[in-house]
Amino acid sequence: MKQMDEMDRNLKLHSEEFGFKTAVLILAVYTLFEGYKNIFNYGSYNPLPGFILITVLCVQRFSEMSMKRKMIAGDDEYKEPNKLLWSIVIGIAVFTVILSIGSFLLFNLH
Repeated sequence: MKQMDEMDRNLKLHSEEFGFKTAVLILAVYTLFEGYKNIFNYGSYNPLPGFILITVLCVQRFSEMSMKRKMIAGDDEYKEPNKLLWSIVIGIAVFTVILSIGSFLLFNLH
């Protein structure tokens, strides 16, 4: 019975992973389509899909890092520095500022 519970759990995890990857792929394609429309002036630019895509990917990565840190919390042999977390946070902040400035300039140039 324990093997069946584990198999069901693994099936659910794999199906959720497949669903997540499909949703991210569709959102990425939609974001590229919005950028294409903006480049060739077929419509106004909608930055919302790009922001949603960035947010989803960041949340997923941060949750992975959090789970990994919890798993290795009691292990004395394996220590991971927090520099990785700070570099990711700073990278996201820099990317957000650049994207905001670019969006501001884009809207004011038209």
